[in-house]
Amino acid sequence: MTNVRQLHLFKSRRQRGTKPPPAPEFSLHCKVADDLRQWAMPNWVWTHFPAGERRDPTTGGRLKRMGLMPGWPDLILLAPRDHPVQRPHFLELKRRRGTLTEAQASFQLWCMLNECPFAVADDYKAAVAILQRWGALRSSVHVQ
Repeated sequence: MTNVRQLHLFKSRRQRGTKPPPAPEFSLHCKVADDLRQWAMPNWVWTHFPAGERRDPTTGGRLKRMGLMPGWPDLILLAPRDHPVQRPHFLELKRRRGTLTEAQASFQLWCMLNECPFAVADDYKAAVAILQRWGALRSSVHVQ
């Protein structure tokens, strides 16, 4: 007879012995970051803003103390000096049919009032189209 562990129905996945699923947006973030690494236009700089991951309370408190503010988008892109829009560009990546939080909607409104490009994409094809429209990603990139 094999030794089988009894799972408890009312305990969390970790206690039941199953691995939690990856964040729904993780693969989208990775695909977009991979494309930017390989196909970004020269002189554009960009970064992922890592504010949305699960953290222990101590780390969360330290980040808040250091100035982390809610609502900032996932990707921040800066155009080169010769680009027609001399403002930061912000891209929020959401899971399919995801909605902005109140803090994210406030940031989006601030961007609109201050003429900073801001967009939301809930799939890979939309994210690539936005980056190409801004001029950050080579137009030769085609989504299959």
